[in-house]
Amino acid sequence: MTYTKPHENYDSFVDALETAISGAADKQRLAWVLQTLPSDAALIADFPLPPTAIVLVVDSAGVVVSQNAAAAQILGLEPGSALSEIMETPQATRLFLARKDILGDPVPVVVATPEGQTIVLLGFCHETGGLITLYEVRRGLEDRVQQHLADAIGLSPSEQRVYFRLLEGKTIEMIAADLERATGTVRQQVKAILAKAGVRSQVQLVSLAYALSLTADRAAHPQASVARRAAGTAVRINPVGEAGFHRLGLPGGLPVLLFHGALFGIAALPEVQSSAHALGLDIIAIERPGYGHTPMPPDGDSLALAMVHAVQTLDGLGIAKAVLIAHDVGTRFAARFALTYPDRVAAIVAAPTTPPMKNWAQTADMPRRHRVNAWAAQNLPALMDKIVMLGLSQIARKGVDLIPRFVFGDCPFDRAVMENPARAIALQEVFSLAWQQRGLGFRRDMLITNDDWQEELSRITVPFIALHGAQSQTVSRSAVEAMVACLPDGHFRLVEEAGHSLPLSHSALVFRYALAAGMRAGLAGADHGIV
Repeated sequence: MTYTKPHENYDSFVDALETAISGAADKQRLAWVLQTLPSDAALIADFPLPPTAIVLVVDSAGVVVSQNAAAAQILGLEPGSALSEIMETPQATRLFLARKDILGDPVPVVVATPEGQTIVLLGFCHETGGLITLYEVRRGLEDRVQQHLADAIGLSPSEQRVYFRLLEGKTIEMIAADLERATGTVRQQVKAILAKAGVRSQVQLVSLAYALSLTADRAAHPQASVARRAAGTAVRINPVGEAGFHRLGLPGGLPVLLFHGALFGIAALPEVQSSAHALGLDIIAIERPGYGHTPMPPDGDSLALAMVHAVQTLDGLGIAKAVLIAHDVGTRFAARFALTYPDRVAAIVAAPTTPPMKNWAQTADMPRRHRVNAWAAQNLPALMDKIVMLGLSQIARKGVDLIPRFVFGDCPFDRAVMENPARAIALQEVFSLAWQQRGLGFRRDMLITNDDWQEELSRITVPFIALHGAQSQTVSRSAVEAMVACLPDGHFRLVEEAGHSLPLSHSALVFRYALAAGMRAGLAGADHGIV
């Protein structure tokens, strides 16, 4: 009997496990599947990180203040390094800074990577603080403008996925491989896209898109949005151990400590940064152990390490007390932080909430893939780890567009939220942060999600607001409500038009809950809660 190797077809592996769980397994097939799983060394291969646009922030002297994950990886700079280190000559740095001061307009600068690759960056001055944000100049196609064009000419979600790849210069064959479709199907979709756009070729389509971006850029006033867009960049601190965090919103605003979930990348989204700034929140989103720049020993306790890194980050920033926002499995981390440092916590806002996993019956309403993962985590942790690595390695090979299918393949509402092309940058940042340590933090999260920590609930005395998306198929509403009932100061809130992807679809709503909780606790930015 011949079977497809599971690491070549991730879905076949999940199918085999599902039949085993249901008691209808072909024992010969299941044994073969387990025997042919690749080794960890083969799965954690040296696949490159997906391409993400570089964002770099420097001060008026050209010293690096912060950077995103792509900048850290590609440019090799540390916070505190000089921009001149990656420019051809010191004169080039001085010319760039001088032109910025004289012109007050966006100024281009050419830098080089350690491998000698040339990259063009465009610098924008902040309204205050003397900071300069440099964005990588890629194809000159502004994503939001292109999304508006796709909506205006009536492209379907399927056509939009093809459209954005055409703008990247991909061929029909490359797009078919990316989307796992037949080339004939893609060719027909391309014809339909060109007809709707009123052009005859891919070259004309790109020219139209580029012209729209230029027009939008000329009509806009970039200075007005720079302060909002620049803050969500990854930086590193090192009081005791190295740790990464993202800071977005209004520096000195109402302090918020964010514990991210297994999927972390919202800080890359402009609308998230704008919402945080508009509401006056100073959001510190730490990279938990095993993600981004924050290491975790192979046998390390990620919960305990995250507590140390979180309190060190708050201490380093002079923040005495904060509202906690928790995404998904971040619920577990926020709860532990409130138990460990109750005086540092004004309230917890969990969105979405992931409750303790008390028993197998709690998974009854979950889609197939989530139920398989939960069973494996509870019964065979090593196998669960292998399942996650199979998925991550395929994403590394084929691209971040696989993430919605792997995470929410059986959940149409949440999958549609993640597949929205406007959120592509979040997917890129998600995978960059997770794959930087070859999925170590993400893999631990899958096990932590299935922990039973019910006994801790009665000892969490701070206000705990648990948000749950009515469209979520990933977490049971009744389980969240049961969790809230065990909390001394628990509050359940149902969000009707949301799923488990709340951080992506309803970031502003989550931030408003955090603002209200902080104000009730007496936090008000620089006047309260700051050492």
